[in-house]
Amino acid sequence: MPAIDNNCIEKISKTLGELLTGSEITSMFHQLELKDFDATRQQQLNFPTFHSTKWRRINESVTEACRTTNSAKPLFKAIEYTMRPANFLHDAESWTINKQSVNEDLIFYGFQINDSGKIESTQAATTFNEAQQRLQTLTDKLAQLNIHPSVLKYCRTELLQKNYFHALLEASKGIMDRVRAISELSDDGNTLINECFSQKNPIILIRSNMLITQTDKSKYQGLKSLLNTIVYLYRNPNAHEPKLYDVTSETDAVTALTLMSLANSLLDDCINVRDLDLN
Repeated sequence: MPAIDNNCIEKISKTLGELLTGSEITSMFHQLELKDFDATRQQQLNFPTFHSTKWRRINESVTEACRTTNSAKPLFKAIEYTMRPANFLHDAESWTINKQSVNEDLIFYGFQINDSGKIESTQAATTFNEAQQRLQTLTDKLAQLNIHPSVLKYCRTELLQKNYFHALLEASKGIMDRVRAISELSDDGNTLINECFSQKNPIILIRSNMLITQTDKSKYQGLKSLLNTIVYLYRNPNAHEPKLYDVTSETDAVTALTLMSLANSLLDDCINVRDLDLN
């Protein structure tokens, strides 16, 4: 197991120190059999209320343990102790942020935290660009694609958890909510879309599109078809049915969210026919 330099240990100690209380650090030292330098100093100085900052306590103990064992294993044990997934069940964002932070520090050494909170071997990054590409999260990629904020509003938690099936389901529900808000109808799915976007008797229109020219009609039909496609692919499937996309694929998730972003952008320019200014 390769040695990890003190600078890396210090950066990770700062991350872990933000996640543990002083008493939790003491418990971790006891369970992992790490030396508690603060306790030693308290005895030597007869100063029982002396405490170092949390990250310094972790850094000092872990650095010494790695030095004496000539191994990174004490650091990995401290990471796994702190990053137990059960500790983050109600704070997916904290899990993702801190997991990302630790993995940024480990990537050049060939290690990472997996979704089970365990350290595993991976290919070490050798260049800055390689590290950046590998560490980029789906949220980062979506930000670069300028995904409509209404998409992320409904599925941010699921995306952080990499739960793509439910992320796409929630995002598609969000589109239905927007259509209901514009139309003031209470239906759902394809029934809602087909009723709202009927060329003969429309309830929703694209602003400045009166369905007069063939181009206008084509744009209107295109939006209707896009919304129906989203319903067919992502809103209607039940959990037990085969999916028309790979629920584990980040690429498929990006494709779906891009479609939903387009739909939301088009809905931004839609109005209820009752709101038309006919004067």
